[in-house]
Amino acid sequence: MSNRHRRGGALAAIILTVLILGMVTIAALVATGVYVASNVHVTNEYGHHEATVETPFGDVRVRESAAFDPKRMGMPVYPGAVRRPDKHKLASVHLAFGDNHKDLAVLAAEYRTADSVDQVTEFYRHQLPHWMISHERDGAMHLELNKGGYRKMVAIYEDEGETRIALASVGEPASN
Repeated sequence: MSNRHRRGGALAAIILTVLILGMVTIAALVATGVYVASNVHVTNEYGHHEATVETPFGDVRVRESAAFDPKRMGMPVYPGAVRRPDKHKLASVHLAFGDNHKDLAVLAAEYRTADSVDQVTEFYRHQLPHWMISHERDGAMHLELNKGGYRKMVAIYEDEGETRIALASVGEPASN
């Protein structure tokens, strides 16, 4: 009997320890959640298309711009391609973490054409000869350039009988 009591006592001690650790973990998670919730402030100015997130660690501000100019991307647009009006964005992102501040500009647009993927790919290979080219399994073509603090990308793929051309640029505002 004394062996059973020892096993039962040890098992009870293990279960009690696990329960206490679980309760301490839950309390720590709740306290962290309350702290973050009370110290994170999100503002969204609808008229200016701007959102700001303020945290104890730093701030993030995103501002959308309606003045989209594809020339700012520094990439050629395929001749005759039509920009999809619902698929273009220009935004600036400002990150502030203590003494570190970083501004980024994000530009993206999607175009479509009746020309084949091969025709569009050949155009971009000729226009952007130093860009890295990769092929996806689904037949999409990607061209990419990483240089001097910015990244530019072109994706070419077929969708619903048309060739889609997605252009994107991410980098410092002066480089976009």
